Amino acid sequence: MTAEIGVADVPALLAGAEFYSTSAAGEGIEFAGPWLEDILAHTGPVRLVPAAELPPDTPCAAIGGMGSTTAMAELPPSGDEPVTLARSLAMAGGRRLGAVMPLNAASVNALFPVAAAAVLGLPLIDCDGMGRVFPLIHQTTYELAGLSLSPLAVVSAGHDSLLLDTGSARAEQLARSMAQAAGGWLMCGMYQTRAGRLRDAAIHGSVSRVLEVGRVLCEGGPLDRLLRGLAGAAGASVLGGGRVVEIGPSVRQAGTVYPGNPVGMVVHDLGTGRLIRLEAHNELVLALADGALVAAVPDLLCLLDRGTLRMTGTERLAAGDLVDVLRVPAAPVWHSVPGLALGGPGAFGFPLRHPGEGAR
Repeated sequence: MTAEIGVADVPALLAGAEFYSTSAAGEGIEFAGPWLEDILAHTGPVRLVPAAELPPDTPCAAIGGMGSTTAMAELPPSGDEPVTLARSLAMAGGRRLGAVMPLNAASVNALFPVAAAAVLGLPLIDCDGMGRVFPLIHQTTYELAGLSLSPLAVVSAGHDSLLLDTGSARAEQLARSMAQAAGGWLMCGMYQTRAGRLRDAAIHGSVSRVLEVGRVLCEGGPLDRLLRGLAGAAGASVLGGGRVVEIGPSVRQAGTVYPGNPVGMVVHDLGTGRLIRLEAHNELVLALADGALVAAVPDLLCLLDRGTLRMTGTERLAAGDLVDVLRVPAAPVWHSVPGLALGGPGAFGFPLRHPGEGAR
């Protein structure tokens, strides 16, 4: 069913984007709400369509940002970056884009594809390639399905543009180096394909789920009602809730390919007395209860601030704060053997089996 995303939907889109950013990666994305509202006020609403409703040969590509959200907030996109990306991708692929799809419908990348579709006058496909945030642009279900990431088109805040034709991991390394040199972030276009190929390559309904979760969060508490709403909209369950008793640098460093500052924190679960330790490498990666692994990537880990009833993250928390630790199951494809290899604990340098592996 075709829907629209307009100015009135942006607060829910932003709230849902923070939820699916796994609490650590959603820091500092508030700037993107007014920015997108301004674009939609000028262009009108964006059509949100299931991939199956488009002609199978419709050319489409994923749009998303990479780099520091702090840098994006300090030097926001002008809004015309998607025009440069579309021109580069058309030059590389020989056909103009007919639709836009999200790289991942979370953090700023839940909003950037909406802006791109609005500026280009194209429909936005209701899907994404992660169902959450992963730190690397090739940690996607598009990659698992064999879609080629490159040619990768990038444009910087200074309107430098580049078209890369190389392997996925190499494209990530080169683009991230360029982002650091070009002001801290890039907007990217990648995974050129046809709409028909998305049937088995995408996580469907992702944008609609982000909006649904965002509406639950915008409606607010009380806490019990909010948690029930998140359970219904996202399948969220509570691992535990209580007081943050420790927070600081992680004792385990991420690999050099991963951006971000590793952080560890401990929550004292007031209901059971357990100590829940969380590890964040850009995103929340692991949860251990009294030393036993209870949740891990690719499943989402999120933190809900009991005081504000908003999603929160490690940079906004201090010892003494009260939070609930939520787990949201990842799309089933991420629990396949290739999915866990690309986005499971081992991909982040933790030699651990995912808690769900023993049940298979």
